[in-house]
Amino acid sequence: MSRESDTRAAAARHLEAAQCHACGHVFLPFGPVCPRCWSDRLGKRALTGLGEVATFTVYRQQYHPDFPTPYVIALVALREGPRMISSIVDCPPEAVRVGMAVRVRFKPRCERWLPLFVPAADAACPATAHRGLKE
Repeated sequence: MSRESDTRAAAARHLEAAQCHACGHVFLPFGPVCPRCWSDRLGKRALTGLGEVATFTVYRQQYHPDFPTPYVIALVALREGPRMISSIVDCPPEAVRVGMAVRVRFKPRCERWLPLFVPAADAACPATAHRGLKE
């Protein structure tokens, strides 16, 4: 698994994780060995892009001009097991909750497609004003 394969998956607009052929563990980020059994027999597994917010923080300090405040950084527990850090967009920060159902949405940024998360259809969000990265 390489950073290049991560980039290709994002460009194709789907999430992938590493899967160990020895023990079946699905994990992120990609690495040279399985973090559970240390096997190097790894493959890729497509992910649904569905998950829920495990925890989050709202940034109110602007650190970069492309990240207007406030914006939400969250640890997303993906349905298949891995967790990843990303932004929650298209939802006001005050509406984000632990346990909120989310789905991936890829947005272009600097010639790359970033996997960001939006409330899933069954997760009510009171407003859809865009927050997060500029397109």
